[in-house]
Amino acid sequence: MDKSGSLKNRCLFGMVMFIICAGVLFLNFYVTSIVYDVFILLLMIVAAHEMTNALSFKFDKPGFLMQVLTIIVSYAVFKTVSVFGVQDPYGFHAMMAYAVALVAMFIIIFVANMASPRRTGESAIAALFCMIYPVAIMFFLIALNHLPGSSSGLAFDGWVYEPDAEGMFLPNYRAVSVILVFVAAPASDILAFVFGSSFKGPKFAPMISPKKTVSGAIGGFLGGVLGGAIVFGMSFSGVGGLTGLHSDWVISLILYLSVGLCIGVATEVGDLMASYIKRYCGVKDYGTLIPGHGGIMDRVDGTMVAAFVTYIYMAILVFVTGG
Repeated sequence: MDKSGSLKNRCLFGMVMFIICAGVLFLNFYVTSIVYDVFILLLMIVAAHEMTNALSFKFDKPGFLMQVLTIIVSYAVFKTVSVFGVQDPYGFHAMMAYAVALVAMFIIIFVANMASPRRTGESAIAALFCMIYPVAIMFFLIALNHLPGSSSGLAFDGWVYEPDAEGMFLPNYRAVSVILVFVAAPASDILAFVFGSSFKGPKFAPMISPKKTVSGAIGGFLGGVLGGAIVFGMSFSGVGGLTGLHSDWVISLILYLSVGLCIGVATEVGDLMASYIKRYCGVKDYGTLIPGHGGIMDRVDGTMVAAFVTYIYMAILVFVTGG
């Protein structure tokens, strides 16, 4: 396929992905959050399959079914603690339970590998790698959806979220975090491509990804900041339950721009990490599920790292402000 046809496919399926994500986010904020969780779980399963296949070019292939079981069991533990556990305004207890479940599943996988004549220590190590990257990192896309905040975008009046106390400003960290990642991470990707194509210049990491340039990296950082500014503007509309991150709009803007910059940097780092693994395993793309884009891993490589960084940023903010 020529370049114009490839670009056309990329744009077409990029629009399809945008519509799907927008629909999932709408259902998440206005109907039920389980739709979003299931959507991310499905992406995690596909991403784990793609990573399993990529690693098989270099190592003994890790067991995919055990990866699926790990994803389902770990989420079930997380959700159980989140819903029925001790009151935890920060959502950290559920994340601790998830980490314990993940370690327990790895021990089970390791023992199963030792007991099987068809498996080796190499496949167990490859399985461990998959459980960390992409599974554990990608799970932060779900963790964001369990930060403090209303379960419905309809619970807001103007810019201030007041579900519990009159006159008390309570940011909806949940809505802000999720929408920030889905806006700022793609904005980082887009501006990185635009800047890199327009200005070119010296290579950023030629040994990892020959096409990446310094100008593209700068564009990616600025794209994250732009995404933060866009979501800050959206917060005044209350769409999806968005609020400011502080009662003072100037401080709120600074917080939005700073987390946007963090997302821009994280997106670039995530993209480089994925490129490094592909180059090491000798594959061009992780999959062919999305024409013009590759596989799910090729699309979420930067986004999942952005979700991890955003969760850390918001968790610190929640802790400092007292939730």
